[in-house]
Amino acid sequence: MATVTIYRPKNLPSNQLLINSTEQVHKSQLETNLNINKIFPIPRQDVTNKNDDINNLLKIYHQNIRGLKGKTNEIKLSLLTEAPHLFCLTEHHLKNYEIDATPTSNYKLGAKYCRKKPKTAGVCIYIQEALKFTNINSQKHCKEQDIEITAVQLKLNKKNVIIICLYRAPSGDFDYFLNKLDYILNYLHNYKTEFIICGDININYLGTNKKKN
Repeated sequence: MATVTIYRPKNLPSNQLLINSTEQVHKSQLETNLNINKIFPIPRQDVTNKNDDINNLLKIYHQNIRGLKGKTNEIKLSLLTEAPHLFCLTEHHLKNYEIDATPTSNYKLGAKYCRKKPKTAGVCIYIQEALKFTNINSQKHCKEQDIEITAVQLKLNKKNVIIICLYRAPSGDFDYFLNKLDYILNYLHNYKTEFIICGDININYLGTNKKKN
């Protein structure tokens, strides 16, 4: 099941929309037919940096990977068609040293969060090697199960684009997650900033519930 929702934190201008995509996959395989490719349009403008090729179209891929170990080849095949500028993974299940040593051709690890007791979960963002970016340190905001979050910033057309990858476990405290996310977005926001959020927040969008609202 793949779902897309729009989230607007408190005190954010009415024209500022945040996209949150969630996706579930079976442990036995990657369901590549459900991969979400988010298209973020940016006006054309003459600039002189290495990010020129994405000033018109920024492609971001998100996948709840349910364990990255042993799936790098499948990920590479999934990326061949669209060749996204960034790809975000939730539930990578790796320790810090394991994810640092995981090979990803043409991409570099831009940001990561690994659990101290790595049974499951963890989030990360990979970026095309040619792109310039800034890692946003979000470790202090992470709380296992409740909110696991990582972020990077790109500068395009005189506008900062912040890409956030996050995860909340089904048993996580939803109110804590929402309040912390709201705080982070308001802290990072300014009039030159746009947000894109990719992640798995484990809310059933097919039913009626207050969390969906």
